[in-house]
Amino acid sequence: MYKCKKDRTVSIAIHASVAIVLAIIMIVLCFKNNNGEYYDLLINKSLSKSIDGNWAKTSFAFIFSIIAEYPAYFILPIFAVMLFYSDDLIPTKWRKLFKVAMAGLSIIGWVILCIKSEVADMIEATGFDGMKFYLVMGILALCASALGLYLGKYIPKKTRYILFKFAIFAITYLIVALLINQVAKTVWHRMRFRDMLKENAIGHDGFSNFTPWNTPDVSKIELNESYQYTSFPSGHSSSAVHIFILCTLYKVLPSWREKKWLKYVLYGGCTAFVLLTMISRICDDAHFLSDVIAGASISYIIYKVIEYLYFRNGNNFAVADKALAELE
Repeated sequence: MYKCKKDRTVSIAIHASVAIVLAIIMIVLCFKNNNGEYYDLLINKSLSKSIDGNWAKTSFAFIFSIIAEYPAYFILPIFAVMLFYSDDLIPTKWRKLFKVAMAGLSIIGWVILCIKSEVADMIEATGFDGMKFYLVMGILALCASALGLYLGKYIPKKTRYILFKFAIFAITYLIVALLINQVAKTVWHRMRFRDMLKENAIGHDGFSNFTPWNTPDVSKIELNESYQYTSFPSGHSSSAVHIFILCTLYKVLPSWREKKWLKYVLYGGCTAFVLLTMISRICDDAHFLSDVIAGASISYIIYKVIEYLYFRNGNNFAVADKALAELE
């Protein structure tokens, strides 16, 4: 009991300290220096490797532009399948509807991964676009979903029962985080730094289109249809935070909880992954510092709130506990 209380106190202290530091940084980024330039914009100017409006994508930025999305993208394909085969934990009258819903979520997950991921964007940029792109990617998504649903039946029943509650938590977190992130992007309508560089390259003052993070672009004026006015908050940073569900998995899996050192490895590794993703998005001229802080912070707050709501009581989804007891 004493150790649990101590761990909780340390966790609160760490989270509070990080929150204060990030809040101070976000406040500073709202201001200008003596030359009348926003600090948020100056950071990108100093780190940018752009030449005539063409940003130089480093290997570091390239790798993280791809892998940062996957902690979020793999949640539906994996956990929807796991729930698909846990229908016996659902009241009989709802089982068929539940299985259809989980199969649908699995397909949606693969469609998003195949069509909306950074890799898909790169494929489309090669000229393989239009209807043929969507047709091929759609077929791939359906095949991947079918394969996943087939292989899912080999997941041990005990594992499915143990992760029943966790799977619902992970999917809920994904949906809420994605919705809030997309709504925020639409409301803020912030121009990306790389698009400002493109404007500079054709003789315009692209930096004049900069808006501080605390001032949403209510004008919604778009200079070029190819630009994406979705800089704030950072989607990649938000998606990267989904990797923290591994820390919740540590609390759920008995075999993981036995390894005390694993908790620190997971928290340290997840934190490093998110920080590297945030840095990579700035180095890639895709986002401002305020974008990545906001994206990661919003997603993490949602994660902690939903984790608390789902796991604050031991009797949540007690049907899985009862089913596990019957397996013993």
